[in-house]
Amino acid sequence: MEHFDKPALAKVELVRELNIAAIGHLDDELAASEDGIALNLAYFDMRGWSVSDAELICEQEREYLGELAEAGWTTDKAEEIIDEYMSNVNELIGFDPGMAGAVVALSAAGATPISSCNGGTIGSSHHSSEVPHILFAASDSMDVIAIQNAIEATDLGSVANGFYGEIYADQVLKFHAFASSLIDALQRGS
Repeated sequence: MEHFDKPALAKVELVRELNIAAIGHLDDELAASEDGIALNLAYFDMRGWSVSDAELICEQEREYLGELAEAGWTTDKAEEIIDEYMSNVNELIGFDPGMAGAVVALSAAGATPISSCNGGTIGSSHHSSEVPHILFAASDSMDVIAIQNAIEATDLGSVANGFYGEIYADQVLKFHAFASSLIDALQRGS
């Protein structure tokens, strides 16, 4: 079986222009929506996860990514692995491969994740974007410094996307590194 070290790179220029302290807030009623929101009809409330939750998700995701690496990232075998994970009840269900740890880590840092996509760089199914990214809103308790430092430490791009913040990568695995970096910072207290 063919083995690839990393998923394909997305064709994107990385810039860091986001002032994280200026990100808008999603009001509580909208953030608690069970019917989706205009920005993401498949939205579900990811607020309030703990650092311990994020650690657990990252460990599960590390194993998942290892299986996908062995399968060759975009092969039929990789798609079978993804389908199996999506059919099992676990914390990774509902997320594109490689994105759950970063989404939950952002939640643990006080952000309100709105949407995420791995850009279709893992698996063989179609995605709405060709660039791995996460869109998120702020909260009064968000750890701006920890998030900013994790973005810089893992070489993510960051831009304002309307009222919200968006982090993105040329390599989807950077999001797993971002999650680990952010978790470490939160454990140390930034």
